[in-house]
Amino acid sequence: MRRLLILACICLLGLTACSSWQGSEKIEEAQIFPELSCIAVLPATVPVESSGATAEGKSLVDGAAYLDSVLAELLAGKEQFHLLSGYQIDGILSDPWGGKKEQLRTIGKATGCEGVLETSLSQYRQRVGTELSAETPAAVSFSMDLVDVETGAVLWSASFDEAQKTLFENILSFKKAESRGFKWITVEELTRKGVQSRLAGFPYYQK
Repeated sequence: MRRLLILACICLLGLTACSSWQGSEKIEEAQIFPELSCIAVLPATVPVESSGATAEGKSLVDGAAYLDSVLAELLAGKEQFHLLSGYQIDGILSDPWGGKKEQLRTIGKATGCEGVLETSLSQYRQRVGTELSAETPAAVSFSMDLVDVETGAVLWSASFDEAQKTLFENILSFKKAESRGFKWITVEELTRKGVQSRLAGFPYYQK
């Protein structure tokens, strides 16, 4: 308790390197998970209206590419997961006007997978400043859905929505801040931590 109070006082003096995260998250699981011999992992998507030439849109596109690279790294060596590139998706979905259910079935037939893992990125904001002093903290928001290719039913869903905060703003997260070295992290680091935390709760990732 004494240590906690001392650090709180330090934060009051302006040492914003004491930091943590707070935000909302969602993890939903079905009661019984079906056996899936293969899961097709689609490239991360961004909102259509945000994928233009604006700075925010470019940041989201870059963020989606980085998120894909993290998934590829963490899923490497797990034969159950079949990672698809944007070019492969374009080749599989020759009819862009097909409904989502039909597209899922098409992906399933092309890959032999019974499930599709979709990831959508809606926020990707880089830290402005250094790890000791940040004018703007990193922030990331994404959602992940595992969908049955035949029925279109969502078998598992999770979301990550985090913006780094000072320890003083979220004093109850002392242990998390301590484990991160009381520093402001980059959006890449925050994204990686978010993906790792969600995969840790993904039942098929644990098998």
